[in-house]
Amino acid sequence: MGEDRKKKHPPKSDCWPNDKDYLDGATELFLPSEKYLRAYWDADIIDDDKNPQDTIIESNEAFTVRFRVELKGRLWKCICGHWCFDLGFTAIGDGKDFNLSDVLPAALKPDLRLCDWEGCDTTCIDLTIIVPPGTIPADCCGTLYQVGAKFELRCCGDCDCDDNGDDNGNGDDNGNGDDNGNGKGKKRGHLAVAGHEPQGEYMFV
Repeated sequence: MGEDRKKKHPPKSDCWPNDKDYLDGATELFLPSEKYLRAYWDADIIDDDKNPQDTIIESNEAFTVRFRVELKGRLWKCICGHWCFDLGFTAIGDGKDFNLSDVLPAALKPDLRLCDWEGCDTTCIDLTIIVPPGTIPADCCGTLYQVGAKFELRCCGDCDCDDNGDDNGNGDDNGNGDDNGNGKGKKRGHLAVAGHEPQGEYMFV
């Protein structure tokens, strides 16, 4: 849907900055985000305890982390990219600060990412991870953490979070090519959407 928005002094074009006539006759497209691009997200830490208010987790037991995103609006159907999710742990008192992705076993780390997502396939994203026993550090008197959940959607780049390549994605982990001059690095994509949600205080014993 087009809406005539011709103005006496229209904004300068980013695509054709030297073409004065372009914006003199351009029509702005009216795309209200509340109609075409809405998003809702939620993260939960789920223990096997029946009491949902219980925030004490035994470190020798597994627990579940669930991330969900619901996308509404027809423009999401035309968007694609890579999602990543994580939990941040900040120790209260003695203890180390870290992300869940830092301490997960290597085989589970890819489960925090949804690579090559296409909105035309689904607008309902649900990632559930079972965190193995002993993953979250706990000292002899227990460790208290402030926990927060976070996510990003990035596009036009690689799915992992390495950012050692150049603008063309060239370079290895040290920014260097191989013996044949071919690049091995990966370029981080453009940030499209990001969000976070506090989970509160959790004690691991």
